[in-house]
Amino acid sequence: MKNFIIRTISGLAFTILVIGSILYGPVAFAVVFGIIMTAAVSEYLNITIGKKKENVIARALTIAAAIILFVNVFLVVAYGYDPLYILFAILPVLGIFISNLYVKGYNVHQTKEENGAAVRVANGYEAYPFTLGALVYVALPFSLMSLVLYDKSGVYNGNILLSMMVMLWCTDVGAYLLGSTLGQMFGHRLFPSISPKKSWEGFFGGLACSVAGAVILRATGLLELSLADAIVVGVIICIFGVLGDLVESQLKRNFGVKDSGKIMPGHGGMLDRFDGALLAFPVAIIYIIFFAA
Repeated sequence: MKNFIIRTISGLAFTILVIGSILYGPVAFAVVFGIIMTAAVSEYLNITIGKKKENVIARALTIAAAIILFVNVFLVVAYGYDPLYILFAILPVLGIFISNLYVKGYNVHQTKEENGAAVRVANGYEAYPFTLGALVYVALPFSLMSLVLYDKSGVYNGNILLSMMVMLWCTDVGAYLLGSTLGQMFGHRLFPSISPKKSWEGFFGGLACSVAGAVILRATGLLELSLADAIVVGVIICIFGVLGDLVESQLKRNFGVKDSGKIMPGHGGMLDRFDGALLAFPVAIIYIIFFAA
């Protein structure tokens, strides 16, 4: 009971913070989501490359590149900065490659005989590409969120991003309700090798709730899209949200981690909270920008 109360309070506080930052204004969004993104990048690096002393510089440069990318995309969209400023994010990335030259372990090359063939002995170098993965998998999706914060006339309007958040939450609720009832009853597993508890019943429950949420948001005027586009976005959010959840689950299973972090009591880390959004939002944003009427 105590854990349930803690989980409820922390979840409610987080939801209020996210919704409040989007509705309050662009600076509030940038500060809150910038902090969330930085925490998520850090958690991803904790899982993949760890906190070893030799990775300190690479970690710092990766986080710096993520922040520069997020801030500059926001400044381009919000205040009309020259898009070329985004190129500054490349500098820390180049620094990652250069810093690898000075990690002693990366310059120790040994082999061992295995089944009559010489096999390379891992020296840690194979982990460094995860620093680039943090930028593509975490920092880029967060940065793209800025692209739907302003309407065509240049006025701040966080309703689209907020609607996408609501649809993602509807997906989770619908998946839980049908998954914990019909899913447990019929047992049509969605992806048992990665997430044994997820079921097709839960997936379709999430899909129904996401689409219903999109229709309601559109009817209330919060989501300013045509009915057809709203439904398509609802479908995208559900499908890629579920895939995003599975992708993060696979990541954690391969590294033997249960939660990405402990920043939210009862919920895990920021990467756990935004795993679905990392895949769903970029696809939804691309659809909204290029295909929505």
